[in-house]
Amino acid sequence: SNALFGVTSELSKDGRERIYRVEGQLFYASVEDFMAAFDFREALDRVVIDVSRAHIWDISSVQALDMAVLKFRREGAEVRIVGMNEASETMVDRLAIHD
Repeated sequence: SNALFGVTSELSKDGRERIYRVEGQLFYASVEDFMAAFDFREALDRVVIDVSRAHIWDISSVQALDMAVLKFRREGAEVRIVGMNEASETMVDRLAIHD
């Protein structure tokens, strides 16, 4: 497991919504840990994935995030990603061609 990366989560009082907080470096090497952190089978109405304290370094991280969203939707949950701007600034800075 990757010491620079972690996911914690919290269930709402009514048991209908779970907030996942992603922290640290998200890149191809942590994608497996990232996907393993989610319980896609949990019966939820809503899922929030908070990436405001994460750093997204590459395209495989973005794809993993997409995959997580699609899997939750397939199980019938409504998914919201928060903090994407802060998280992907890292990637945008590195991959952007413009100055």
